[in-house]
Amino acid sequence: MRPHRSAAWLKGVVLATVTLLTLGGCFLMGKWQPGRPDATQVSGPPVYVADCQSCHETPIGEAYAKSRHSAMGIRCGQCHTPGGHPNFAEPVRDSTCGGCHQSDFEQTIASKHFADRQLRPLDSDQAARVTLRHEGFIATTPEGKRFVGDSSSGTLGGRLCFACHYDEHRLGFSAVRRPQFCDTCHVGYEQHFNRQGAGDVNRCPRCHVSAGTTESGQPLATHSFARPVRERPGS
Repeated sequence: MRPHRSAAWLKGVVLATVTLLTLGGCFLMGKWQPGRPDATQVSGPPVYVADCQSCHETPIGEAYAKSRHSAMGIRCGQCHTPGGHPNFAEPVRDSTCGGCHQSDFEQTIASKHFADRQLRPLDSDQAARVTLRHEGFIATTPEGKRFVGDSSSGTLGGRLCFACHYDEHRLGFSAVRRPQFCDTCHVGYEQHFNRQGAGDVNRCPRCHVSAGTTESGQPLATHSFARPVRERPGS
């Protein structure tokens, strides 16, 4: 065999070998890479338990359908853990809300409402949770009405969020907008205005929740519930 033909033949063999190895390597990396998980076999609770509304159509399903959570695609399993249904193994706590509303949660647990809360066995006592829900998540104590937290979970087991925002499953502002909502705990409101009538909207949040507006005019709220800072004249 002539030298130049031998060199060409060897070059062709090497090129073919490299090509096959390259293609085989890509195939192995894409299909047979050791330890690569199968997406259909990933363990863990489902994000959403399908067909919840087949049993909870009214009033829960109807209220939820009107909520902002529903409009934003937040589904049942993102707040409720499926395990242990109907007595969920992990009840919805303030920290569940804090997963999305982190700044509001941090402000709430730094507030006097949180410091003065009454502790009850909630996470481990379904009957206590049902009673509290019927009471609007506000407990009547010898010292007056109080928000409620779980006695075993510290900052994680509170129910302060629901006291102001629970309205079946709308979770909006309907509850806190009731005219006597703040009056049931706070006295001395006469120094601000006359007692609010049944047709009024709760005016307390205008000063004690509103924190101003952004440069574009978007309202800002605070969950610190502190006394409002009065603006200086001309500021």
